[in-house]
Amino acid sequence: MKLNSLLGFLCLCLVAFTSCDKEEVAKASGSCSFKFDGKSFSANTSYGEAFDTTGIGKKVLLIQGLTGTLNSAIAIMVVFPDTLKTGTFTTTEHASIVFTNSVSGAEAYESTSATIKITSINSKYAEGTFDGILNNGETEKPLTDGTFKVNIN
Repeated sequence: MKLNSLLGFLCLCLVAFTSCDKEEVAKASGSCSFKFDGKSFSANTSYGEAFDTTGIGKKVLLIQGLTGTLNSAIAIMVVFPDTLKTGTFTTTEHASIVFTNSVSGAEAYESTSATIKITSINSKYAEGTFDGILNNGETEKPLTDGTFKVNIN
């Protein structure tokens, strides 16, 4: 099931991000905030990664954020058609959002529709907005008013 594979990827990213030796980790900088089902969330630990995919030869931007209490996490991903660039990307254009209100993964939501607008991007920084409708297999909920400003590793 697609939700399980995305949830597994998100969990792997969370483990990798939180399990590093504190002395070796560069302090993540950035911000990410949004409303999910009307409730406000603000990730005080946010970062971005840009990488090339070997299988399909595309550029990918992945933005991740954890709330201050480490109870919820979000991952925002855009697969660019060629190079990193500004613009508006939708689910049809390989934009997706995964949100879990519990890092145990018990309550994970995946976008059925997503719009991610990249307003500024280069090899070291990305900024933009996002929103969408997310589904956990049983229930659809809106994600609105999303903004991010992150350094890219």
